[in-house]
Amino acid sequence: MDIAFAFDEGYADHVPVAVESVLECHPGREDLTLWLLTTAGVKAARERELHRQVDGRAQLRLMTAGEEFRSLGTPVREVFQYISTGMYLRLLLPGRLPSNVERVLYLDTDVLVEGDLSPLWEMALGQAPLAAVRDHFTGTINARGGVPGAPPELDGSAPYFNSGVLLIQTRAWRELEVTKRCLDYLDQQRERLRLPDQDALNLVTHGRWVELEGKWNNHVSWWNPDAPPDDVRVMHFLGPKKPWHDDFQFAAYRERYIRLRARVASGSWIS
Repeated sequence: MDIAFAFDEGYADHVPVAVESVLECHPGREDLTLWLLTTAGVKAARERELHRQVDGRAQLRLMTAGEEFRSLGTPVREVFQYISTGMYLRLLLPGRLPSNVERVLYLDTDVLVEGDLSPLWEMALGQAPLAAVRDHFTGTINARGGVPGAPPELDGSAPYFNSGVLLIQTRAWRELEVTKRCLDYLDQQRERLRLPDQDALNLVTHGRWVELEGKWNNHVSWWNPDAPPDDVRVMHFLGPKKPWHDDFQFAAYRERYIRLRARVASGSWIS
C-alpha cells in the first residue's frame, strides 16, 4: 500500500502526526510505503526525524520538488486565502513516483486516519485517473459561483470532488496529462482562482473520476453534530481551523491530535 503526502514548510510540523495516524491504524503491515514530496529545505531539516519515526514500521521515501510551484497563483477570494501554494505539490506527485508505482493514495496533511485503509486501496477503478469523495460544500461544478473558466458546454450539475484524499492511478493520470493540463488551467485563470488545485483537477478529470463513500474523506462530522461519523476512515479538517490550534473547539479530535503528537515526540511506539 503506497500512501503519499505532499507539503511545504507551512505544514511540515503537522506531517508527523498525520503519518503517525496512518501507522497506528496499520500495525505490522509489511507492504506499507510512505511517499513524502516536499522541498529540498524541508527534506534536509526533517529527514532524520521522519526516518526515526517510520523506520521499522514502514518504508519511507522522501522526494523533492523544485521551487517553481511557489510562482503559481493563490485564491483571489478572501475566504480562501488561508490556502498556500503548497497545495500544488499534489499535482506534481504522480510525476515524481517511480514507474512501477501503479497507484498511490494521496492524503492532505490536515487529516487523521481513523481506521484501516485497505478496502479503499484495493478498490477497482477501471481506467479512471483517480477516485475521490464529493465535496460537501461545493457539491457540483456550478456551486458557489462555479469553477472559474469552466467551458459553457460542461454540465454544471455534475459532481465535484474534494482533493484532500485522492486514490490515483498513475498510468491513467499520465495518459490524460493531468499535471500538465492542471498547470495550464492555473496559468490561464491566474486572476480568477478560487480553489485552485481542486478546481483544476475537477475540470481536467471531469466525467472520468470514481466517486467514493464519504467515510474516506469525512470533512463534515468533526464540526457538525447532526452528521455523526459512520465508520470514518479519514477525518479531514478542511478550512482555516485545525486541531493543532489552541482554539479548536472539537475536543475529541484535538485530544487525538495531541496524543499522536506526544507519541511522535516520545517515540513511545518503540518496545
